[in-house]
Amino acid sequence: MAEGVRGPVVAPEEGLSGDPQVRNERRLRLLYGERIDELHALTKEQVIEKHDAHVEEARNSNKQGVRLLWLERAQVYRDELARRETVRLTKSLNRLTWVITVATIIVMALTAWTVIYGA
Repeated sequence: MAEGVRGPVVAPEEGLSGDPQVRNERRLRLLYGERIDELHALTKEQVIEKHDAHVEEARNSNKQGVRLLWLERAQVYRDELARRETVRLTKSLNRLTWVITVATIIVMALTAWTVIYGA
C-alpha cells in the first residue's frame, strides 16, 4: 500500500468500489471482526485503518441503524487503542515506582550510614 496525504492508499478491490459485489464483500470482511487474540496481534496502524474503514462505511450509510452498527464496530478499535495506551502507561508507572523504591532504599541506607558512623 502506498502512503497518501490522508493515510494509506487502498487498492480499488479493497476500497470503496463502485461494484456492489466488491463493496458487499468488503463490508462482510469488515463486519466479520476478529477474535481477541487476533485484535491484540494487529499493529497500531492496522487498528487505526480498520477503525477508519468502519467510520467511512458509517458516513456512507443512509440508514441510522446501519450507521450505528458501523460505529459500534469502530468503537471496538478505539477501545483497543485505549487499552494499549493504558498498558503502556501502566508499564511506565511500574518502572517509575521501582526507580523511586530503589532511590528511597539508597537514601535510607546513606542516612543510616551517616547516623551510625557519623559525618
